[in-house]
Amino acid sequence: MAKPTELEKALKWERGGEEAPLPRDGREARAERTKKAVADALIELIEDGDLRPTSRAIAEKAKVSERTIFQHFADLETLFSAAARRLGERILRNLEYISDEGPFEERLKNYLDELVFLHESMTPVRRASRLHEPFSPVLEHALRSWREGMRRGIDRVFSLELETHSIDRRVLIIEGLALVATWSSWENMRRHSELGLAQARGVIELNFRALLCQVEPVRECDSNGDR
Repeated sequence: MAKPTELEKALKWERGGEEAPLPRDGREARAERTKKAVADALIELIEDGDLRPTSRAIAEKAKVSERTIFQHFADLETLFSAAARRLGERILRNLEYISDEGPFEERLKNYLDELVFLHESMTPVRRASRLHEPFSPVLEHALRSWREGMRRGIDRVFSLELETHSIDRRVLIIEGLALVATWSSWENMRRHSELGLAQARGVIELNFRALLCQVEPVRECDSNGDR
């Protein structure tokens, strides 16, 4: 078995962040704990490879009855949306703040580190959401918000480079960077093109450098995709 690369090891880091406190009212606190347990059960089933778990499987995983699930969630779509939001909140708590100050090389490295961590962490649930998104306005809205948030993040972190371009060109550059940085592009590289972590990251880096006009060769990857 191949030794994990430094990048793969980094994905296993436990990053800081605490959950919001439970309500003080005992009944509300119990209800909140139950909802979190059910949402976490759904996330775990998806991460284990079951992209369309049944309410029975979710109930067994959460150690509650099926009836309890539907006492707290109107339907499975509502539950799936709550689980996706919970996972997103968990990941966002764990992500380190990326500064918009400092040298370009430092900002680019930090941004790509967090982007890879985000995509690899969300891959199981994003694969499952693809099955539900066409039929779920709630999920569609959530994913649209994520994509818009990515554009704002790029605009903020790389504002020094983007300010050298006209407003119209800046919009096009941000759209181009957001396109290559999306999870869909990541999934295409990792799953369909079978690129390693470092190779897929390198593709994103090349595009960021080219579009931001900060060109410098990316170090070559070996046959395993490691640097």
